[in-house]
Amino acid sequence: MKFWGKRGLLIIALGLVWATGAWAAMERAEMINGTHWSAWSQQDKLVYVRGLTNWADFITEAQAQRGKTSEYCMSKVLVDELKTKTLGQIVANVDAYYRDDPGRMSNSVIEAILRGSTDICKAAPGAKGGQK
Repeated sequence: MKFWGKRGLLIIALGLVWATGAWAAMERAEMINGTHWSAWSQQDKLVYVRGLTNWADFITEAQAQRGKTSEYCMSKVLVDELKTKTLGQIVANVDAYYRDDPGRMSNSVIEAILRGSTDICKAAPGAKGGQK
């Protein structure tokens, strides 16, 4: 009897895990913007930046053998620009990007990093993203 009780609990637990995963899979993917960013904890922000920089490192290494693809070039420039900064400095730059101009809250965090932590995408005066 104990065997069937444990088995039943396992089946219920797996059903709940599957249902939760199926629900999450139905969520719409979207670019993370300032509204999302400002609601996150410091730890969430650090994890996001770490993931982005790890992705850029991976693409740079993986694409190096294939030549100068657009993915390689953008990742290489991002890696080179951010390698002298700590994760905390990047997060602080993104925080300042949104804090200094609340009209930018709909801009993606990727744009905030590029414009706030690097010299890659300096905007012309009057451009959508504003100046760095």
